[in-house]
Amino acid sequence: MEIVVLFLTVNVCLAATNLTAPKPPQYDLSDIVETSYEMREEANKIRAEAFELVNRALEIKEETIATREATLSSRSELERSMLETLTLVNTHTAATAQNIAQIKNSLSGITNRLENLEAKVEANVQTTDIIKKRQEVWSSEVRLISLYKMTDQTSTHVGHHSGDLAVNGQFVFATVVPGSRGMLTHQMTNSNPNNKLNIRLGGLFRIYRVKVWNIRHCCQERLVGTRIYADHRQIGVAVQTKSLYEFNVPEEDPTYARTITLHQELVQYLHVLEVQVWGSGPFLEDDLFA
Repeated sequence: MEIVVLFLTVNVCLAATNLTAPKPPQYDLSDIVETSYEMREEANKIRAEAFELVNRALEIKEETIATREATLSSRSELERSMLETLTLVNTHTAATAQNIAQIKNSLSGITNRLENLEAKVEANVQTTDIIKKRQEVWSSEVRLISLYKMTDQTSTHVGHHSGDLAVNGQFVFATVVPGSRGMLTHQMTNSNPNNKLNIRLGGLFRIYRVKVWNIRHCCQERLVGTRIYADHRQIGVAVQTKSLYEFNVPEEDPTYARTITLHQELVQYLHVLEVQVWGSGPFLEDDLFA
């Protein structure tokens, strides 16, 4: 832009110089003077236009400089914003990398703990299997579970014929010595209907067999009609006169009970020499093996 202004200025000066150059002497003085004035005015006009062009060129230069400064300022602002953005991105990237490293460490720790837990669980499973096998072996022993257990009955005949005599293990005496109460080994109720003898086993047992020893000295028929229950499940009925009743529970249909009950529904005495209950246990309600 400065070169253009200088070029215009030189042209104006040359034009002015040419206009003010003396004319050949062949013209009249008045014409020369008039022409000189006209040329001076024309030169002044051209000079004024040149100055105007110079001023316009200067204004354009100032506008160009202002535009350049604005552009540089915008560029600087953009660069500063980009720099701040990059700095922020770098900061977040570093923080993210640190968080990822922490997460990896945490996951590694969790993995180690899970592996340790799996090992402990596996060890516990093995221990549980061993304990269960021991329990199964222990519970497979079928034994007498009624001896000296607690009993109760609906009534008691005179002479101290309590229910405890049915679980005291004395069932070998064939007769009762006449006139002697010391040899009583059987329990006995009154002759009311619905007499019951309950044997409390003291826990939940699997029942395999119930043996009922009838009295031997007399009246064995009184036991006919007596029902035997394991809790609420009937496992047998005395349908004929016998000295010994044996009621077996099928192996494929296991029965668990806490109480063995002898129930005589008829109007009759209920008396037995001994009741033997064979079973295994005790068990928890949620820990039955069959």
